[in-house]
Amino acid sequence: ELAQALAVAEREAGQLVLVSGEAGIGKTSLIEQFARQQRSGRRLLWGACDDLFTPRPLGPLHDIARQTGGALAAQLQTPTDPAAVAAAFLAELQRPTLVIIEDIHWADEATLDLLKYTGRRLGQTRALLLVTLRTDGVEAAPPLRLLLGDLSRNATTRRLELEPLSAAAVRRLAADSALDAEALLAQTGGNPFYLRELLAAGSGEIPVTIRDAVLARVARLSLSGRAVIEAAAVIGARIEPWLLAQVVQAEAPAVAESLALGILRSHEAHYSFRHELTRQTILAALPLNKRMFWHQAVLDVLKGTATDVTQLAHHALGAQDHAAILQYTQQAGQEAAALGLHRAAARWFDQALPYVHELEVAEQIALHEQVGLNNQSVDLEKSRLAFAQSAELARAANMPMKLGHALSRMAVVHYRRAEFTECDRLLSEALTILEPLGPSPALVGTYPLLAMRQLLQGQAAEAIRYADKGHEIAQQLDRVEDQLQAYQIFGLCTMPLDHTEGLAHLRRCLEMSLEHRQYRMAGTLYANLIMHGLDVYDTAGVDRLVTEARAYLQEHDLDFNLNMVTAWEAMLRLYQGRWVDCEAKAQSVLATKAAPIARIPALVALGRLLARRGDAAAAAERLAEAGRLTRQIGNQQRSGIYFCAAAEAAWLADEPEQIEALAAEYLATAIRNRLPGFAAEMAYWLGQTGATPATQPWMVAPYVAELAGEWERAAAGWAALGCPYEQARALAAGTEVAQKEALLLLEPLGAQPLSDRVRQQLREAGVTAIPRGPRATTQNNPFGLTNRQLDVLRLLLEDETNAGIATRLHISPKTVEHHVSAILGKLDVATREEAAERGRQLFP
Repeated sequence: ELAQALAVAEREAGQLVLVSGEAGIGKTSLIEQFARQQRSGRRLLWGACDDLFTPRPLGPLHDIARQTGGALAAQLQTPTDPAAVAAAFLAELQRPTLVIIEDIHWADEATLDLLKYTGRRLGQTRALLLVTLRTDGVEAAPPLRLLLGDLSRNATTRRLELEPLSAAAVRRLAADSALDAEALLAQTGGNPFYLRELLAAGSGEIPVTIRDAVLARVARLSLSGRAVIEAAAVIGARIEPWLLAQVVQAEAPAVAESLALGILRSHEAHYSFRHELTRQTILAALPLNKRMFWHQAVLDVLKGTATDVTQLAHHALGAQDHAAILQYTQQAGQEAAALGLHRAAARWFDQALPYVHELEVAEQIALHEQVGLNNQSVDLEKSRLAFAQSAELARAANMPMKLGHALSRMAVVHYRRAEFTECDRLLSEALTILEPLGPSPALVGTYPLLAMRQLLQGQAAEAIRYADKGHEIAQQLDRVEDQLQAYQIFGLCTMPLDHTEGLAHLRRCLEMSLEHRQYRMAGTLYANLIMHGLDVYDTAGVDRLVTEARAYLQEHDLDFNLNMVTAWEAMLRLYQGRWVDCEAKAQSVLATKAAPIARIPALVALGRLLARRGDAAAAAERLAEAGRLTRQIGNQQRSGIYFCAAAEAAWLADEPEQIEALAAEYLATAIRNRLPGFAAEMAYWLGQTGATPATQPWMVAPYVAELAGEWERAAAGWAALGCPYEQARALAAGTEVAQKEALLLLEPLGAQPLSDRVRQQLREAGVTAIPRGPRATTQNNPFGLTNRQLDVLRLLLEDETNAGIATRLHISPKTVEHHVSAILGKLDVATREEAAERGRQLFP
């Protein structure tokens, strides 16, 4: 299969083969043998991921760059532009090349992103990319699972899964051994590595564990040979000969001894353990003091030669060298942060925290601030605690500038958690401390949040005043991020006057943020552009933006913004009539510890969906929580998402008094803030009670047309915006033909309550030939399966277990069991396998 893939790659289009299997199954042996067979006359590039405390960013690419030199190596000298690095790598694949990347289960997220980027474009090359990974543990590594899912959709991707040895193969391997073949099979499950190690022990007795087998082989070495093996285990999966020699200061025969025994193996430019499990076993068996000794020895050698700070940090941690840990983990964190890898950066800074008391007070404050900053998009509580520690240290040391800065940063965390009383208190204290000290980075960082708080309370003039102050100081200090913060405020304040110009302003601000690599600022702007684009139902534009934003936010570990975007994507899918996607996106946000400002749109999207499907009780539960959070936050700009949803639910439940109460509470606010979508929709729902609310030229046009009774213009407007449910609602106010057209739109959605209303209108008009239609949950579905049963059937095609289906669909395993049973009955089959086979006929 590998030879066939290579032929296709060289003759037609590049190919990617995922060589997978459990640890020790023979992945590396397979690709090494293949590489030897294909080496003659072919270009070969080889890289590997290492098992470090925190993976080295783009580790395998650094290995490959050492072989290629040129543009790729140059880009990796200062890898601050991931796209440029990926482009340089792809350029290396334009001629026939065999590329091997080993052990991506240890890859950092930048490497996974590179593989995703390359996998989508590999068909434009003439390269065969072989990637090895362990299948055990993939479920515990969501980023890797996501990558595998993305790659599987590419036509150029193949999967080669290596299986354990059969019972017959085990018997053949054990034929010359005194060990019992059946016992070996039971103990190893046919894993070649375990078998080889157990057979190599040669003791005549079955070892209790693989650890005993590995250490029995190591015991055959001389003292110097054991030192070589111990040091090699500490160095890592790839062992540079010069490094090993300097660490152990051993003669060549000591290394040769390990090679001869088969514990180490030699490559063109490095050594490695024959199996990674051997290295891990040896490492785990070392007493702590000896493991620390070897880490320190490696660290001492690397200090004068290594350019990879993550490697230095890894060995500093292993050696428990406090000074080195503080130096190198912080440097590694800064490198990761510069690449926008905030989760990796946070992990590195976290590694330094246990030794923070050994720093000077100012350095302690700086470390806590880095922990706070890099957790701001990953873990808000950890971020808050870090800034609180900075503030406490600064207050005790009488450092007002640092105190004000920490308070300002902490206020941002409380803002994101919608804890506005504490946010405002911290901002007030920070401003009191910082303003008398004159212009400073700490002061300029305070004004944007003050401006945002004023804006969300409907005080646009005050918001602009604070933004102007911040912008002026940011220009004086040449602070790009703070200038962009001010630009964002100006754009948001422009919205009520000219929504189109406000959006254009935010788009220009996003372009500048991307250009200047202001990752967190860009994340915030993506979320704001998506929110405000949906205000005017720009579904096509928002759809494009969501795709772009998701890739960027995942790449840069901006989890807070990603939750925001996902929640608003749920609203987008609701508008587009993609209701299964809407539910999945909303549930994925609600399953996390999302901040209230992300939780509200997810609750509203799910609540509206449930109401439109006819599950009024479940809808009321979701909307009640959204209402509580909305009133707690008091955000005049965004409150409309709840009030409009609650009004629709009240309309579907035939509760006009509730609509009137909601409109009395919110409509004037929406009009005062000139919110085109929320104001128009709230006016529309009030109009359904018999009232005649005034409309404005800046309101979303189809709502205005519906209020005016111009159903044809309204339906055309909703169709142009890609909103089928809203289009059907407009058609429902039209002629008999229009109402029947509305039913054709509503029934595939499962919009039972509105479908029932339209049918009732037709009956009341004396129409007899009314399309009856199946139940909402079964309409247009084969074999009468409900929409949810179709979702379950699709996952049966992927051989998912009930537990896996439950996790992916956010339902209980018991519910899955009921769905599977119903599917078997409706398909008239007896087993899951037969159901899956029938499903493949339905979904070829």
